[in-house]
Amino acid sequence: MKTRKITVFCLLLIIVLALVLRGLAFLEFKNHMNLQYDPRNYWLMSHQLVDDGIYGYFYDGNPFGGKPGVSNARVMPGYPVLLAIVYKIVGDKYLQITAVRLIQIMMSTASCFLGFYLVKRLFKKDGIALLTALFMAVYPTYIYSCIQLLTEVMALFTMLLYLCAVYHAMDSGKASHNIIAGILFGLHILVRPTILPLFVLPFIFALITNWINKGSSRNKFAFRRVCRLFILQLAGFVLIMLPWWIRNIVTLGSFIITAKASGNPLLGGTYPYFIDYFADVTDDIRGNNEKQMALGIKRIIEGFKNDFWLYLKWFTIGKIEYTFQKPYLYNMHTHTNAHFISHFFIVITGALGALWHSIKSLKGLWFYLYGLAILALQLLFIPDPRFAYLIFFFIMAGAAHFISSVFELITGKSKRGQAKA
Repeated sequence: MKTRKITVFCLLLIIVLALVLRGLAFLEFKNHMNLQYDPRNYWLMSHQLVDDGIYGYFYDGNPFGGKPGVSNARVMPGYPVLLAIVYKIVGDKYLQITAVRLIQIMMSTASCFLGFYLVKRLFKKDGIALLTALFMAVYPTYIYSCIQLLTEVMALFTMLLYLCAVYHAMDSGKASHNIIAGILFGLHILVRPTILPLFVLPFIFALITNWINKGSSRNKFAFRRVCRLFILQLAGFVLIMLPWWIRNIVTLGSFIITAKASGNPLLGGTYPYFIDYFADVTDDIRGNNEKQMALGIKRIIEGFKNDFWLYLKWFTIGKIEYTFQKPYLYNMHTHTNAHFISHFFIVITGALGALWHSIKSLKGLWFYLYGLAILALQLLFIPDPRFAYLIFFFIMAGAAHFISSVFELITGKSKRGQAKA
């Protein structure tokens, strides 16, 4: 992948800008140590893991959210283990918060580079890649998320690592590259398990591309080759997931593929527009993942049977509206409208750009379909602006393509006008 000097220079400026903006956010909140809700729960969990050797997520002060001192598999281990390692090294629970924030600043800044690399590699256009990285650098949600002790920053970083690796692995066909891609997919799942069903998508895309390009020199995804790559990546995925699976069997006595806390968000997402939210949930169901999952599935089936159009609207337009109606972490800096303006600018131009790019390019179609698949999985659960975090990368790439296309259209017309004159 050849990159011009001017592109390298612009990319360096964007990386520096990303680092500076995140550094300013860190300075603004460096003395804010009063963690609440999920950040506090992760923080306490990491202390329990280091001090007592017990891996168990619990909701501080909530009797339905697990108990301190009890092992469980309510959350994936990627982020809690990072917190625990930092705590073990620094030895102070408040210095731990500062250190993790600084690590997340570095991860988030690195994600800007990975976003550039992936878009550049896929679409071979410096302008689109640079604009994507710029959006990632300046988008306030991506900046302020570095201060939160939550999985978002690490999840985006590991997802982009995987996407860069899987594209390179599928293209090269080398065994080592594909095993590494599988390992990186597993690394992301250990942080956030939502996209586990999407493991097969690159292979489906490859087979369809093979069928479309049949007889062409670009046809290199024969069925046997794709099967080989699938097995290699699956081997890498299993390799990194094995310690988690073995731990669950030995400690909890059951084989748990990911985590056992999806029942609550699934159930929460079955109340159209949050009417009578959790009104039919008794105390014996609260905190019980299996019962919440069963009730959630039952409510979905009965909802579509009894009021099909309401539930169809809720699980599509309704949840999309709730997910994108305001930017995540807006409350951290309500003194400015920049967050709202940048949010809706990216959403609107991103949707237009993704649609146009998908029509023009098969690679573009696969790229945005992957982001759309992540959105589809999220629509099964409770809608929240927080869950748009990963999806926003794809929207930013769409916005970059839209702006680039408009610029090319304007400059193209200008050049034609000059030629006629």
